[in-house]
Order: sequence, then C-alpha cells, then structure tokens
Amino acid sequence: MVLQTETEEKIVASAEKLFYQKGKAGTSMQDIADDAGMNRTLLNYYYRSKDQLFEAVFRKALGRFVPSLAAMLHSDISFEEYVPVMIETVIDTMIDNPQIPIFVLQELSSNPQRMPEIIREMGINPAVAMKKMASEGTLSVEQGIDPRQFIINLLSLCIFPFAARPVITDILFEGDNEAYLSAMKERKKLIPQIVKQIMMQNPSK
Repeated sequence: MVLQTETEEKIVASAEKLFYQKGKAGTSMQDIADDAGMNRTLLNYYYRSKDQLFEAVFRKALGRFVPSLAAMLHSDISFEEYVPVMIETVIDTMIDNPQIPIFVLQELSSNPQRMPEIIREMGINPAVAMKKMASEGTLSVEQGIDPRQFIINLLSLCIFPFAARPVITDILFEGDNEAYLSAMKERKKLIPQIVKQIMMQNPSK
C-alpha cells in the first residue's frame, strides 16, 4: 500500500506506535483516531478496519528492508557475497526498528497467509537464492546440505534474538539493554563466520 497523503502517514504512524505498545488486539480504532488527533469518521474514510490498517503498518515495516534485499538477490552478486550483506541489513534494521519482530509474530498468528503474499510481492523469491547456490556449487541436497535448511537457519540466527529480546536481555544480560545491543551488533561479524564454516564443509568448495 502506497501512502499518498500526510493524513495517511499520520494515521499509520499512530497505529504503528500503538500496535507496538499495546499489540493489535489491545488497540482499538478509536485509540488510533485519538492518538492521530482526528475523529473516527475521518479514520474510517482512509482505513475501514483495524486489519486493513495493520496490513499498512506491516507493509511499512517490511518495506524498510525487504525490497532492497530482493533487488540485491536478483542482481549479479554471488550468493556468497550476498549473505553477509543480508545479515548486516537485517540486524541493523531490527536494531533500529525493534517493533518489526512483534509485527511479524502478530501477523503470523492472525493471518499466516498474508505474510508470504506480501514478501513475494516485494520481490523475495527463495528459488532465486537456491538457484544461485546450485550454480555456484555453494550448497545443494546432492552435496548433503539442503539449501532450505540453510536459509531457515540463517533467518533464525538473524531474527530470533530480536523476537526473544525481552527474555534474552533479562536472562543473559541481566537487564542491561546496552550490553544486549552490543551483542547484537557483534552478531553481524559472528554469523558470517558460522556461515563460512558451513560452506567450507561443502566438498565442492
């Protein structure tokens, strides 16, 4: 969804803030109208339902990093070169926008079919990554490593620490948010090292 007016931008900004603070279920359309400083009638003119508004917020969240990663994936860059850039992009985005994992989990819970549709619309196609891996001899089922498992592991390494941020911060870093953020930045170097070790196990490398 393309935001076309300042009013729409204001509505989505209020919704984003409230969904992050109170969750989708805990936020009403009236809450959003009040925060945006407008009446409910005007809000309904732009967004007829909370679900429609959540989709706008969700698209905005994914739009911060998914299109750029998709464009890079479809470029001439090798998969081996792509991986560290993808890791850095995802981690930096999650640090700057800690609400994204929450939006993703809420969306997966309430409307699991919509997220794959939006991701595909934004240009992400795992088949392109797997084709790159196969053509470069990076990873393949025939070589003993399922590329799908590799992609799942890679995404988990990048995203899970942010989805579980409250628990990780409290248990592993004794509530020290700065120490947690420092550790997340360190992962931009750590995860590529893990990936490189996996690739080095590939007999074709």
